[in-house]
Amino acid sequence: MSDKYPRTFQDVGAWAKQNGVTVHEARARFAQYGILRAVSDSATLSATLVLKGGNALDFVWTPNRSTKDLDFTSTDALEGDALKLLLQQSLTATGRRLGTLYSVHSVKRQPPSPDATFVTYAVSVGYALTDETNVRRRIESGQSSPQVVPLDVSLNEVVCEDERIDTAGAHGLRVSSPEDIVAEKLRSLLQQPIRNRYRRQDLLDITVTLRQRPLDAEKVADFLRRKSAARDITVSRTAFRDPEIRRRAAQDYDSLRSTTRTLFIPLEDAWRELLAWIDTLPIAP
Repeated sequence: MSDKYPRTFQDVGAWAKQNGVTVHEARARFAQYGILRAVSDSATLSATLVLKGGNALDFVWTPNRSTKDLDFTSTDALEGDALKLLLQQSLTATGRRLGTLYSVHSVKRQPPSPDATFVTYAVSVGYALTDETNVRRRIESGQSSPQVVPLDVSLNEVVCEDERIDTAGAHGLRVSSPEDIVAEKLRSLLQQPIRNRYRRQDLLDITVTLRQRPLDAEKVADFLRRKSAARDITVSRTAFRDPEIRRRAAQDYDSLRSTTRTLFIPLEDAWRELLAWIDTLPIAP
């Protein structure tokens, strides 16, 4: 049994106890693992999709905070119908091995405009575990499952570095490196006012990562510049000191405390540590 996720249904209870989470959370974690395993079982999906974001940190690099959704970047221009078909085929086969029934409920292109440059497919995957007879019957009769794992699959994002991780699947799972993830989260912090977003989770994830593992500052700076250039975002130490960047990252920050299993860093400490580290990066003043 992995210490980062249960790999069999029989592992769920022991994994929950070992990691100090509820059995309900462990069951959801197992369902997420099945999806990652299905991606790695598919030759096409394993070559095309790269796991990124908070769950990439949690499943692979710095276990601490899990989210319900799984974020991927596609390094190929997958169409929505092809993505749905590939996912359903692999989820069916992998789910059979794990005893989990999966159904791809929907794949929605956002934004829908064919001229959009940065596109994300919002995918809804319903599931039923081995012992959920009634939910399995719903899925088998063509109905939606009340239990869903959301997937976001983005196109045309800059992936600077990834590694192939063993998930017991046939081909392995491509996962963004810690430096790539942190660079993307730094870009997202700078992008908050532009996109009218609030990225409290990025502040926490970055500072937790800094505390738990060494990062290559040269790589992070290079990746940050490349990712930001694709979005026409100016990168500098001064830009991170914009009060609006901090205000947006601080919005509802304390609510993240309940989502962490091992480490929560208070806002003032997190912001101070972030800026101190930004000052060490080889980027513009």
